[in-house]
Amino acid sequence: MNIKFINVKQATEIHAYKNIKRKLYKTNAAIWFNKTCRVKQLTPNYINIKVNGNNTIMTATRYRFNQEIKFLYIKKQKLNEQLYKHHLKCAATWHNPWLFIQNHTDGNLQLETEALYDKLNRKIDNLINKQPRKTRSHQTTQHQRFYQRTINLTNIRFTKEEQTVLDYGLQYSLEKPLKTYWMNLIIETERAIKLLDSKSQNAFRILASKKLKQIYNSNSNINAPQKRQLYIVNKLKKKLLTGNTMIAQADKGRTTVIIYKEQYTNKIHSFLTENNIQPLHKNPINRDRKHIQETLQQNNLIFNNKQVKYLLQKTQPHLH
Repeated sequence: MNIKFINVKQATEIHAYKNIKRKLYKTNAAIWFNKTCRVKQLTPNYINIKVNGNNTIMTATRYRFNQEIKFLYIKKQKLNEQLYKHHLKCAATWHNPWLFIQNHTDGNLQLETEALYDKLNRKIDNLINKQPRKTRSHQTTQHQRFYQRTINLTNIRFTKEEQTVLDYGLQYSLEKPLKTYWMNLIIETERAIKLLDSKSQNAFRILASKKLKQIYNSNSNINAPQKRQLYIVNKLKKKLLTGNTMIAQADKGRTTVIIYKEQYTNKIHSFLTENNIQPLHKNPINRDRKHIQETLQQNNLIFNNKQVKYLLQKTQPHLH
């Protein structure tokens, strides 16, 4: 998108708006980084406290985290106020074109923000690797045994965070980034509105636009664990793809199994061979279906026509 400025003042206002919003995104990222480190008990490099006693260091570090996060929230509030004022100035100067300028600016800043979060996630990885491992004392208490959440049949080693994400299971729902379904959501909303009466379509468009703005604004504040989990999931995908492995689900306990693709294929062939499973030359479903239909029709005193029709629905068998 090419924007032609009439005078220097217009360019200055837009660049000021962009710089303030960039600072706001960086502040949000810094808040997320500090909160994540505080939860995982990691000490960033900017916190350099040297005192005697582990308890004293932990207390001082926690206090330093709280003060830093408090300062960042104050900074965020001031940046929001500045951004609001510059937004009103730009809207008054540019009128209708301001919406397109704002969307173009936000798109560029979103790309910068994604790169920043990737950088912060790598920084967290480095802090985790530097963190000394705690030795656990053996406990004699007996625990009830359950199915293992994850079974790794490969030589691939997973970090503690990667193992935690895998243990959530294949049915764990992780919200996708808004950009992956935003346009589709708008198109589907407009398609649904066009099915309504033409006189009420505009009213529903206004309601839909307010709801979409609410979704867009709420999605920009994804919680800290979710941002981290998205990063971990992408790392897992690359690791599994590189190792030519796959994720399968066990028959019992909903256990997640990490297995090589070649090994998985061999197990399927072995199962078919050992159980003497032979391919069918003719589909027996139609013959059995016809026999069932004749039997149901002969028992018309037990089943009425509606029930017979329901029982004879064409459903394909699932191969697991």
